Amino acid sequence: MRQVWNSGNRAIALKVTIKCEGQKRFFLVVSETDKPNSNYAKREAIVDGERSVIFSFPITPQNMTIGIFNMANKSDLAFQVSCEEIPLKTYNIWLDEESMDFLKLNFYFSQVCGFESASKNGRPFSSSDGKFNIKYYPVIIDYMKGQALTTPARIGHQTGNIEVAKCRFDKYTFAERVVILLHEYSHKYRNPKLGFAIGNETGADINALYIYLGLGFSKIDAINVFANVFLKAQTPGNIKRMRAIMNYIVKFENGDFAQLAA
Repeated sequence: MRQVWNSGNRAIALKVTIKCEGQKRFFLVVSETDKPNSNYAKREAIVDGERSVIFSFPITPQNMTIGIFNMANKSDLAFQVSCEEIPLKTYNIWLDEESMDFLKLNFYFSQVCGFESASKNGRPFSSSDGKFNIKYYPVIIDYMKGQALTTPARIGHQTGNIEVAKCRFDKYTFAERVVILLHEYSHKYRNPKLGFAIGNETGADINALYIYLGLGFSKIDAINVFANVFLKAQTPGNIKRMRAIMNYIVKFENGDFAQLAA
C-alpha cells in the first residue's frame, strides 16, 4: 500500500492506523515522494487486529509517500490503513543563534544528501555566512593509514569542518542524519559552553539529544542510529554511552530538562 501525503513543508505528526485479520508484521516507510535515499522514517510493527503508529516530523518536504507492506507476504493486500495528521509534540528548549544557524545547514543537507553526489575531495556544503561547513565524501578515509573508516561523520576540532560519508548517510533516515550532525556540531560548539571537553563523546550525545528531542524528533531514530554506530565498535566506552543515551531520553520525556510546549 502506498499513499502520498501533502506535508507542505510543515511540522507535523502522522497517526497511521493499520487493521488486519489476525497477527501480521508490517514494515512502514515514509519518504520524500519521487526522491531516492530520502526516507523520513522506517518502522516495523506487529499488528494483531489493529494498531496505530505515530510518526513525528518537525521538518517535512512538500509531499511524502507512506508505504506499508506485510513483511511475510509483500503481495498481501488484506489490510486497511488510515492516516491522520495530529499536532507535533515539542518542548520548550533554549537555542542560541549559533545553534539555529547550524540547524539551517543541517536540515538542508540532511534533506538533499541522499540524492546529491559526494566527491573524493569533499563536496562542500556551507551555511550562508560560511561559518559552518560540511564536506561530503563517498567514504571517510583515515589518511594516516590509507583505510576507509566506518564512521558516518566526524568534525575537525580545530577547523569545525564536518566530514560526512555518503555510503553511510544514504542508508539513514532524515532524523538519523540530523542527530548525527548535531552530535558532531556539539563537540566543538556546545561541549565547551557547558563544561565538557571538546572530545567528550557523551557530552556531545547529550547536547545533540537536547536539541533533537526538543524539536520533536522521534527517539526511535536516535536510538537506532546510535546503536547502529556502536555495533560497529562494541567497546566498553560505547556500551556506557548507549546506556547514558537511553537514560537521558527517559529523563527528557519525563520533563527533567524541558517542558512540553503549549
